[in-house]
Amino acid sequence: MIVESLLPWPVMRLASTGEVQASASLSELLEMESPTPERLSERFEISRLGSQAVLAENESPWRRALRGESFSDEEVWYDRRTDRRLLLLVRCRASAGEALLAFENVADEPFAVRLADLVASIGSALPSADEPSALAHGLLDEVAAAVRADAVILIATERGERLRLVASVGLPEAFVQDSNLNLANSVMALAAETGDIQEVARIEELPASAFRGTLRLLELGFHAMAAFPLSAGGERVGVLGLAWRQPGKLSPIERRLLRGVAGACALGLRQARLREAERREARRLRLLRDVAMDIEAAMPLDALLRRLVEQACELTRARYGALGVLDAEGTGLSDFVHVGVPEQVADHIGSLPQGRGLLGALIRDARPRRVAKIHADPRSVGFPAHHPAMTSFLGVPLLIGKKVFGNFYLCDKDGGAEFTEEDERMVRLFAAQSALAIAYAQQVARTQEAHREMDRLRSEFAAVIAHDLRNPVAAMTLLLDALLARREGASVVVSVQQLQCLRRIGSRISRMAQDLLDVSRIELGRLSLERQRVSLEEATRALLTEIEPTLGQHPVTLHVEGRVPEVFVDPARVSQILTNLLDNAAKYADAGSPIRVTLRPEGGGAALTVEDRGPGISAADLGRLFDRFFQAPRAREKNTGLGLGLYIVKGLMEAHGGTIAVESTPGQGSSFRLWFPAAQPAQAA
Repeated sequence: MIVESLLPWPVMRLASTGEVQASASLSELLEMESPTPERLSERFEISRLGSQAVLAENESPWRRALRGESFSDEEVWYDRRTDRRLLLLVRCRASAGEALLAFENVADEPFAVRLADLVASIGSALPSADEPSALAHGLLDEVAAAVRADAVILIATERGERLRLVASVGLPEAFVQDSNLNLANSVMALAAETGDIQEVARIEELPASAFRGTLRLLELGFHAMAAFPLSAGGERVGVLGLAWRQPGKLSPIERRLLRGVAGACALGLRQARLREAERREARRLRLLRDVAMDIEAAMPLDALLRRLVEQACELTRARYGALGVLDAEGTGLSDFVHVGVPEQVADHIGSLPQGRGLLGALIRDARPRRVAKIHADPRSVGFPAHHPAMTSFLGVPLLIGKKVFGNFYLCDKDGGAEFTEEDERMVRLFAAQSALAIAYAQQVARTQEAHREMDRLRSEFAAVIAHDLRNPVAAMTLLLDALLARREGASVVVSVQQLQCLRRIGSRISRMAQDLLDVSRIELGRLSLERQRVSLEEATRALLTEIEPTLGQHPVTLHVEGRVPEVFVDPARVSQILTNLLDNAAKYADAGSPIRVTLRPEGGGAALTVEDRGPGISAADLGRLFDRFFQAPRAREKNTGLGLGLYIVKGLMEAHGGTIAVESTPGQGSSFRLWFPAAQPAQAA
């Protein structure tokens, strides 16, 4: 075989006798004189393209050639002396007794064509991808194969600062999830910050203080890396990182062509970011539309609150969400609707939050809050036992009118990122729309409750009419039947006693009808008052003089303490209130027991107390005394009314801006205390 004619190309001739002939171009390619199998084995580590394992000595090209194999393989040659990496296409033609090895540097034209194709595929595929990470894994595999990288990482920047892992190949999944590569302290962060390509031939030589994230790659056996910043339209959108298990640097052609790959990735990420913004806006509009549909659907309040929390989480890509409903005082939480925490975990946590720490800060000052790390915030008081770990936080108040109904609490944005100003803006808009849904649900609930109460009142009213009006109507009917039990045309003599009985029955029925009418007006808020300035002392004295003969044998005394101020009241309604209380005192107390009425100035108004020495009221009945249709056992025995008197008294007192309270001791009597606000100088008579 005439080797000399092939010497202009990188070739090596091996003979079974041990003779070696190498062309000058091979010596130039390998940067060594007189290459021999022994010298090459000492200087280079060799692996097949796509394989991370170094070839064993018996798998080296010259050993295979001497065994008589013919082959064509792409191999990576790592130069231990210069840290160079060569990608060589090695072809062998073996014949009896000798073999010819031809070497082609595929980092030249074939490599350039391959990377150009890769750039084109990235440029066309990434922009059309709904989710870059779904497509990036396949592209990164191609990048890794093209530049003989053992790992490739695609990083996106969030608002030009925070780095987020989009995709990676060659890194263990557990490593990626557990540490997120500590991107803030890494060579990739430096590339993103400076906009310059960063190359590290030996990772172990990096200072630990500044590159803790990159040094962690040593644990996985990586010793070299490069980071290409990704910029598009004057905006830095990410970083393309590459890592190798062997130390070394990129060749000029690899560096130049990887710039093209980085440019295509940058355009793809920027387009993906725009598409994500479009999807986020569409999602926000859809969620707002869903809230409007929830309003129309009249969803029950508890189901609506959970639905709103789920939508807020979807809107911000939050892992956990809650809506803390404020109590009546607005100082704590009366309810806590949460999603994301499994029920069994929530059961282990125990009681609901009390509204302290960050939650309490939002309750005390109803302004949106964004926190990158909850545990690092000075307002945080930590989590209870069994509570899942949470990092980022976004709190937004939910106002119905001008009153804070509650607060949205969102934690752990997807991918470990912080909540952004855009997230806050969207949740504030969402909270405003949610307030309409909640207000509507509350109104629906109140209306339904009012209907149920109305139905109950109708049933109650019918029962009362049937029961309590039956006796006076029956008595009147019997008396009239007796008077009419004469022959037709005969005259009837009606005694004064019978007429008085009919009058009492008619008065009782009229009183019941008036009480029912007053109750209806109180319930509907239509109770009208004709107010004027009144001396409560004079009005009480006049009423006692008028009513005392009807109180039987109960002596009534009036005691006035100090100068009682005038009050601004409806005199007829005040007479109704006092008459009702005095009638009750006389009705249930033993004959001859005294009734004491006391007047005194008190708390910017006038207090009036009616005391009796009757049987008193049990503790069980005391709390229900002012309820509609309620009658104590003694009153039910006497069958004297509808059980509306004290309910009406309470309604009339509240209509006047006053109060009524009762104290009673069984066997010793009862004391009803009224308080009226004093008339103001500007109030006309």
